Amino acid sequence: MMHNMQLRDYLAKNPKKYLIFDFDETIAMIDMDWSQYHARMAEIYKKFDSKRHHPAFYSYDGYNDFVREHGEEVMRLIKTANSQYEQEMGQGFIPNHKLIKFINQADGFRMFVYSSNSRTTVERGLIELSIKDRFEQIVSRDDVSYIKPDPEGFGLIYDPNIPKEDYLMIGNSSTDREMAEAVGIDFYLVDYF
Repeated sequence: MMHNMQLRDYLAKNPKKYLIFDFDETIAMIDMDWSQYHARMAEIYKKFDSKRHHPAFYSYDGYNDFVREHGEEVMRLIKTANSQYEQEMGQGFIPNHKLIKFINQADGFRMFVYSSNSRTTVERGLIELSIKDRFEQIVSRDDVSYIKPDPEGFGLIYDPNIPKEDYLMIGNSSTDREMAEAVGIDFYLVDYF
């Protein structure tokens, strides 16, 4: 479910204990030129299937389907290429000041990051924003086979002894919302950027 109210107000009306944050365009926007990304990934996809147009270039579900079809080798190559691209092209981070203020002042929550970006990028951003120590765990693209909206990463955070109504996914995209819906937790939309 999406919301227009401030996160603090939302949580006052809908108490949660576990807050899961997306990173890019939620906590901060990665300042990066993405214009060459698809062309770089295309080189990898073509090694596995040169005869068709690859929806994996343009959608998270396409990527997940391609990995399911072609297996661990393609997943490993794409993770490596993605991380290299982010490190090479990343120019820094544009903070979501309102959300960072909330994160710094939030007490009584267990907080996590669940991102489709590389671990190196996410950790560097959280360190630069001086909030890394606020998060109990980071689940990145490097930790999973399938990226959001596939809920695999949620399984690394989820404690089956805690009711799902105590969890909230905080993100900016339909993939964040779809992941939350897939696992049966609430979703809060961040539209800062």
